[in-house]
This record gives sequence, C-alpha cells and structure tokens, in this order.
Amino acid sequence: MSVEITEYNPSPPLDSFVEFFWSGEFNTTYEPRLSQLVVPNGFVELVIHLSDHHCDLQSGSKWGQSPDFTIIGLYTRPYEVQFRSHVRTFGVRFKPEGVYNLFGISASLFSERFDDMESVLGSHFRNYCSRLRESGDIAQKLNLTHQYLLKQLQNHYPEKTYLNRAADLIRHDNFTSKVDELPGKVYISRRQLEREFKEKIGMTPKQYMRIARLNAINRYLQSGGEIHLGSLSLEAGFSDQAHLCREFKTFAGLPPAKFMESVERFIVNV
Repeated sequence: MSVEITEYNPSPPLDSFVEFFWSGEFNTTYEPRLSQLVVPNGFVELVIHLSDHHCDLQSGSKWGQSPDFTIIGLYTRPYEVQFRSHVRTFGVRFKPEGVYNLFGISASLFSERFDDMESVLGSHFRNYCSRLRESGDIAQKLNLTHQYLLKQLQNHYPEKTYLNRAADLIRHDNFTSKVDELPGKVYISRRQLEREFKEKIGMTPKQYMRIARLNAINRYLQSGGEIHLGSLSLEAGFSDQAHLCREFKTFAGLPPAKFMESVERFIVNV
C-alpha cells in the first residue's frame, strides 16, 4: 500500500464537532506520480502538510500544488489528488456543522472545492500550524490541536443546535430515517431546517442524507464480509439493485463490484 492513514479520536467536548484527527503518509513507495481518487464521505477535511512536499489538486482546468494548510469542503463526486513525492500530513476531519461552531464560518464556503485555510482564518491559525510542524511525536501534535480547537470553542461559545442534532441523526440513521421525519425529531420546521442546512453546510438535508447513506454502503463494502447488494438495496431504500448501483457510480465513479476490484485507486475514508 502506498497510502497509510492512522486515526485518533477527539476528547469531549470536541467530539461534538470533530469526527477524528488523523496522520497520513502518501506515496510511501516514491512513485514518480501517484494518482488517487478521494470518495466523498460527508465531512470537511483540514490537511496540514508537514514538509515542503505537497499533493497536487485541480482547480477548474488547472493543476497545482495544494496550500500548506488546505481545507477541503464537501464533495458529492470523487475528486483526484496526485502525489509526486512522499507526502506527510496531519489532518482534522470536521463534522460540516462543526466548522461553523468552531470558527464561525460556513462549510458552504468550500462546497465542491478547496481553499487555503490560512487565508480564511489568519495569523492565529498560522501560528498554530507553525507550532504543529515544529512539534515532535503525534502525542504533541494531538495536544496542540486539542488546545487550539478548545480555544476556538471558548471564543465562539458554540451551542449544539437542531442543525447539529439533525446532522448527527443523518450520519447514524442506519437507513431508518426519512427526510420528512427530521423536523419532528429535532423540533423545528422543515423550512427552518432546510435553511440552516443550506447556510451552514451548503446543501439540503436530503442531499446530505444521500451522501451519508452512500457512505454507509461504502462502509459495508469495506467491511470484508460477503456482499449482498440485492438485500442491501432494499434495506437502504433503493427501488432495486440497479438503482443502488447507479447511485453508487455517481458517488464513487464506478458501480460497487468494479469499485471493489480497483479499490486501491481510491482513498476511502468511510
């Protein structure tokens, strides 16, 4: 494998806003150009490059080196990333509503795109990243990151709202929730909930539920067990197996069977 990713759980109260922290090494076999497709997962990624070796990302029709500190928004289709050398990174996977809670900015700013997080947040963020890059082992990096994000919580006084509860329900529904049921479960009108999703996450509850369910199907495919797409399609609310395969192809670029045959081409963060 030329990609190695290790995950670390956040401690309370950050676990309400952060899915996990991770360290990554890419192109560990030092190929001249390693190309990977990243499958959507319903989260916002902060990628901090730990050296001058970066990945390459496409913006419009042009390819270029990614920023030192890259924020990658919600994608609905796979996007390509390339590595010309061995790349070391530290990352934070944010729940999309958590970006607003922590920084006071909407994840909708980064929909289907990436940006330079330093230009978004400014000097305090640059200072944190500089200390992170100079730190030693992963324990120090995790401690620095916890302290930085806890300070952001204190600065913004976030409260868990119906948006947080609705997004969590979607991510953990196990195919049981319906969009029409969400407003009643979080005690808010459908119109207000849709407005909050669009403003803070950048898509409707229905669109976010679609990503979460396809991500759950991907998790099932990665589990290593025997695959029963027919029963899974019915459980997940698709009309039949062909419907599931069409949706999954839009989401991952290939239908499930072909996807699993060439899964090493993908970075799968379910």
